[in-house]
Amino acid sequence: MSVAMKVALIGGGPTGIGVGRELGEGGVDYDIYEACDDFGGVWHGEAPCGRTYPSLHLISPKFNTQVQDFPMPEDFPVYPNHRQMLDYIRSYARHFGVYDHAVFNARIQRLEPENGGWRLHWGEGQSAWYPLVVICNGLQNKPHYPERAYPGQFTGEVLHSVDYKSPDQLRGKRVLIIGGGNTGCDIAVDAVHAASQVLHSTRRGYYYQPKFVAGKPTPQWMMELGSKFGSKEETLAYIEQVFKLAGYDGTDYGLPQPDHPLDGAHPVMNSLLLYYIGHGDIEPKGDVASFSGKEVRFVDGSSAEVDLILYSTGYERDLSFLDPQLLEWSSSGIPDLFLHGVPRNHDNLLCMGFINAAGGLGDGLKTQGAFVRAYAKAYAARSPGLQAFLEAKRRDKPDLGQAYFVQSYRHQWEADLWKLLAQMRKYRDMLEQ
Repeated sequence: MSVAMKVALIGGGPTGIGVGRELGEGGVDYDIYEACDDFGGVWHGEAPCGRTYPSLHLISPKFNTQVQDFPMPEDFPVYPNHRQMLDYIRSYARHFGVYDHAVFNARIQRLEPENGGWRLHWGEGQSAWYPLVVICNGLQNKPHYPERAYPGQFTGEVLHSVDYKSPDQLRGKRVLIIGGGNTGCDIAVDAVHAASQVLHSTRRGYYYQPKFVAGKPTPQWMMELGSKFGSKEETLAYIEQVFKLAGYDGTDYGLPQPDHPLDGAHPVMNSLLLYYIGHGDIEPKGDVASFSGKEVRFVDGSSAEVDLILYSTGYERDLSFLDPQLLEWSSSGIPDLFLHGVPRNHDNLLCMGFINAAGGLGDGLKTQGAFVRAYAKAYAARSPGLQAFLEAKRRDKPDLGQAYFVQSYRHQWEADLWKLLAQMRKYRDMLEQ
């Protein structure tokens, strides 16, 4: 049965497409607004929203990145490259009819409450009203820089990973990459082939995971350990031992010991960073202390002259089209969203895809989409399930495993994937009452 309500989706990356598929299959009409000229989000490398460069591959393997009922082509490698990922996303959108609902080149400029719903503004004075809006504009929109600016002034070139498109930008230059996440590590490895010198600054110790163990993608190998050991601690100790034997213990290369358990931070999946450190092609450094011209001083007292600094210090969610006073904010400066997706003070607004979790795309895409479908249908019907959920979102504090992770800006958005999915399914069932 068709639901007599049209939903607006903001963002045509993987999450927006996934939500669109589930809405359509649930009989809920929708429009999906994409700022660029086609679907793909960060994988649309030729567009301003793209975050790709020639050597980029997924850090999650094919088996858990694909949606189970729409597998990637058999000839895709275990870790597809960014062009293959873009092809997959667009084929998913075509197969499930999402293109039929698309409004391209429509960057939302303002989202304003009106008559119990929201009015979207884009383009040259264009607007439309919807009773329910779902923001799916992704994790990697606005560059995030260190919370406290480093003392002094750097007079060389400064980029953020949002600007990185090719190693040619680094060719022949002395480069300092700041940031120890996956993007920073991947760009450091990429820089080796173009820069005259590569320094990599990180604030803490990290666990570096190879992409393969025993001929299998590492996440699959980990999952297949199952209940082989008597406790989580024993399992983690075994994994650390295997990584060390394989040459993936950063302390063996002079890097700091991590100050968190193996699963206490978003995993860094990189088979080459330590290899290049061991060969002297990447010089690891601690945190930056200050700048003076092109000289960078580090907290250990050392210094280096560099031509270019590339900040790989993360991203911020872009809600610039929404008056900040319309949202409730946590003490740490991020929106207070129930399940990281539902504003507690608005019943006609959802935010999907705003969460980090260690895992592939597939399970999260389906679960978030099914949640939105259940919410939209309950909202249209003003069902008892909706009322139960609205009461729960103002009262409940579900355990998403967040307190377990290291305290950093990016980990404010981190969750234990399995706890998050279980909670979303729990509340989806509530909505379907």
